Amino acid sequence: MTTDRRPAPTHRLPPRLRSPRQRLWDRLLVLDPGFVKSEGALRTLLCVPAGMAVGYAVALQFGLPAVLGLMIGAMPAFITCLVIVDPSARRVAGRTGAVIVPFVAALAGSIALHPFRILELVLIVVLLFVQFLAFQWGKWASDAAIVAFSGYLCGLLLPLPETSVLPLSIVVAASLAATIVIRTVFLRPDAYRSLLRVRRGFLARGADVLEASAAALAVADDSRARARALRRLARRRSQYHEIALTVDGMLAASGTDAADELHRLVFDTHFAIDELGRAAATLVEQGAPEDVRHAALRAVTIVLRHGGSAGDDAGRTLAARFAITASAADPASRTTVLAHRMAREFADLRTAGLRWREVADELPRTGDGVPFASPVILAGGRPAGAVPVVADAVADGPWRRLHMTASLRTAVHAAIAVAITEPLALLLDGSRFYWGVIGVMIVLAGTNTTHERVRKGIHRGVGTVVGGIVGIALVHVLGTDHPWVTMVLVCVLLAVGTYGFGGVYAVWAACLVVVLCQVYDFSGTFTDALIPIRLAENLLGATIAILVSIVVLPLATRSVVRRAVRRQLVAVRAFVLATVGVDVDETEPADAADPTPASRPTPAAAPDLRARSRAVDAATYQLEAVLKPMVRFPTGGPARADARMRASLQAAATFARELAGRPGAAPVDVPATLRGAAEVLAASVDRLADRVVAGPGTDASGSPAWTRITDVLEGVVATADPGDAGDAVRARVHALGRIDESLALFAERVGMPVVAGAATRMSAVGGTISS
Repeated sequence: MTTDRRPAPTHRLPPRLRSPRQRLWDRLLVLDPGFVKSEGALRTLLCVPAGMAVGYAVALQFGLPAVLGLMIGAMPAFITCLVIVDPSARRVAGRTGAVIVPFVAALAGSIALHPFRILELVLIVVLLFVQFLAFQWGKWASDAAIVAFSGYLCGLLLPLPETSVLPLSIVVAASLAATIVIRTVFLRPDAYRSLLRVRRGFLARGADVLEASAAALAVADDSRARARALRRLARRRSQYHEIALTVDGMLAASGTDAADELHRLVFDTHFAIDELGRAAATLVEQGAPEDVRHAALRAVTIVLRHGGSAGDDAGRTLAARFAITASAADPASRTTVLAHRMAREFADLRTAGLRWREVADELPRTGDGVPFASPVILAGGRPAGAVPVVADAVADGPWRRLHMTASLRTAVHAAIAVAITEPLALLLDGSRFYWGVIGVMIVLAGTNTTHERVRKGIHRGVGTVVGGIVGIALVHVLGTDHPWVTMVLVCVLLAVGTYGFGGVYAVWAACLVVVLCQVYDFSGTFTDALIPIRLAENLLGATIAILVSIVVLPLATRSVVRRAVRRQLVAVRAFVLATVGVDVDETEPADAADPTPASRPTPAAAPDLRARSRAVDAATYQLEAVLKPMVRFPTGGPARADARMRASLQAAATFARELAGRPGAAPVDVPATLRGAAEVLAASVDRLADRVVAGPGTDASGSPAWTRITDVLEGVVATADPGDAGDAVRARVHALGRIDESLALFAERVGMPVVAGAATRMSAVGGTISS
């Protein structure tokens, strides 16, 4: 007797039909939200040839070598396209035009200092110090410092007479003028178009999460296939979380009402899709019955087929199909709870989708009223990672008496590293010593931790090797017989490298080396040994820079991690207080000795739980950035303790997001006991933050304890009124209880005593605040 083992029908809908062009467009927007990197590459592709053309014309007019006109014309156009990014065309023109002064001054100074070799080398140290220090002085000062260093290197490498300063200044002016025209006329910033691109990339990444959820729900009982599907879903959710933070950061500079609405839409859409992905993963992990998984799969595919506007249909379909399963007989089961949660999230997804369309129609298509900000507020177009954490560690660390800042610390590292690198690079190859200086600069620029600097140094080395192989081959194939082909190749490679500059740095390094091979070939100085020497000097400078940053004004990795943990705990504390209507600056935690820390903030309008939850998410992202180990030990090593700590803090962030994503009706009158419990929890978080910063070496015997609030929260639930106000109170009780549970576990791990709270004390605290 044979048994029919045909799989049960899934009744999946066919995927939404999209043309290859639409699929490619969505992939590009997912990889590059708002086309930030793509627009940078396009600027380079158009402005560099224009700068080369006007430089060539001016060089012929004044009798300068054509190669010189091409190089000097390309340099200011390329640097300004790379450095100056702004949503305002007027500011782009102003910042681009202003850099002519530092560039020409540095160029003329370097030409005048050719006879004074020692002074010339010393000035490099000073200029690099100022370049890194200028980051704390604002955009205009940073533009001037970067361009001045570039102009100085140009004059240093080109042995020209002082009489060439005037025609070279005209070349620079013409190149910058051409760049301004192209960027303000042909590539004028368009906030409305950028907003639509960001929205489409954000929603495309959300579709990735839903597709991964469908794949996980449809997977067979094969354990390996299930594990692969769950890993893919976790990866898609992590990527979606990052792009949600990125989009939120892009909108952060606007202060209009529409921007607030967009912030809420981004949060609500992210929350709904992420919760659907999380629920799907939980159904698969707990081995939900096949009919339940197929019901969820059917609902997900409806949304994938028809878009978020079909969320109501998906939710009703899920509810109807789940109701006829055996699992629906137990209303208290985990499976039933997950199914009902997914149905609610489908409905919320439809609401968010409809509101997205309304907002897009209401936004002005021209002018400055569009609530969109340039990604310059982010670190390289991505959420800031270690930057604020290192700034905290420097400001509050052992060097605070020196009034040290993160920029000043990096500037000191750069100056010392260059002072050490220069004589060694001169011994290695006197005519190319500046390669060692560049090695110092590239490793320190845009990096803050040892992990980031080592990673960037490795990328530089790999890119140099790959670029050297390709560049040497192209030199032997093209030679100097095809100048037009070479110029097109140079411009395209610079554009491709600019795209990779904000992502995979090795791509930029490889493209730059190929370009340099062509430049050296046309200047008559190319040899096959040139690239190995460049690699050696680059790595020399990078290695010295890393060693100097470890030895000079050091910051222990564990200390930086503790600061990152403290930042997240401070953000959690602000969220806890916001749940009971107390708005407080999360950057300034209260004194742990004060039993009523929230009695000091000034009462204001009801705080936005979404904004507070986003602050917790951002702090979690920063913690992840500093937790990356230099070496991963097979046995786990310190990473095991970090994983446990991360689990507790991520759980607190998840519970905060759950409440913020579904706050319900705000309670008209927060019960005094609930407010008192939140106050005690906030005070415990303060004490935990202090304990974490103090480190494991401190004596914990007399340290303040973590006070649990579970008993009081149970009493609040028992006395909550029925209706929407009571539901809002119960939602806050649930979130606070889960946060208390996860952080109490973390407190135990760091040696902090955990005790049960006294109900009378919490009631008294709540009564004091209410009065």
